[in-house]
Amino acid sequence: MKEEDIADIQNMIDNQYSLVAILTNMDEGTILVAGVGGVGCKWSENAHLKCQNLSELLLIDSDSSSFDTSKIANIMHLDHSGDAQGFAALPTLASFRFIEGFPNISNLIIRSELVIILTALGGGTGSGASIELAKRAHESGSMVISIVGLPFIEQPLRCEIAKRALPELEKNSDLCVRVSLERLAWHARESKSDWISGSRWIADLIEGIITTLAKVGKLNLDLMDLRTIVDKPGESTMIVGNGEIYNPSEIVFSATKSPLFEVDISGAKGCLIQVEGGPDMTLSHLNQLTEEFISLLDNDCQVILGARASDEMTGKLRLVAVVSGINK
Repeated sequence: MKEEDIADIQNMIDNQYSLVAILTNMDEGTILVAGVGGVGCKWSENAHLKCQNLSELLLIDSDSSSFDTSKIANIMHLDHSGDAQGFAALPTLASFRFIEGFPNISNLIIRSELVIILTALGGGTGSGASIELAKRAHESGSMVISIVGLPFIEQPLRCEIAKRALPELEKNSDLCVRVSLERLAWHARESKSDWISGSRWIADLIEGIITTLAKVGKLNLDLMDLRTIVDKPGESTMIVGNGEIYNPSEIVFSATKSPLFEVDISGAKGCLIQVEGGPDMTLSHLNQLTEEFISLLDNDCQVILGARASDEMTGKLRLVAVVSGINK
């Protein structure tokens, strides 16, 4: 991206949007990606592969097979005795085991400025240990983002467990992104990928938010910008869209098809947008992409915009957005 384009972008933002200018990025090692339960561990491990130089990885489960493929993760084995078969529908037991073992990972939590929790509710481990992790991360002063899979409607017992666990996890998270496993499965079929691994969407979302906060760009965003947006009254969520640089409209369309759970962003009052592209990204690309996405939101929505160019994104654009102030 040319310097004159950057100047034009900054003028555009000054005239139309709210911008907080940040000169430094987050310290190395202050972002933690944490997978809780079997599905959460798979999601987090796949996501971490795309940004392992910018974050640390923590895997929490009762099943040791969740740890078999990772050589760099911090591990919390909830069934350290090896005599149990997991926690099934027993979130309270999973919570107890987590509290028991927490001293072993407390330093990891304390030094993390941002903790991203990936889990699926409805089982014992995800519905129990993820809440305890969010509580302790929040108490340590970390910002907590939870990305939560909600069960298939054909699983009534899991749905009931998830229904009881979700409010507590939301209470201890600065941002809780609810993902429909049914929609995620549909998304996986469309992208010819595996929903259990996150259908690529989970990894794209995590990579997008981590590079937004951890890498220096032309127009930088940090946790203060994120807090400004998520602190607005109402619900918040995150959206990601990827595509070719010549078709920004398709990227916005793909973002609106995210596998989220019953979220209507049309009334959103706050929005943080990060656009990432290659050296071939121009002001026209950025303007078209952001204008089309912002047109979906409330007319008085506060927008904070960031932009970053990297060689690996040549020919492509990625939109990562946090939207807030959504009416329930």
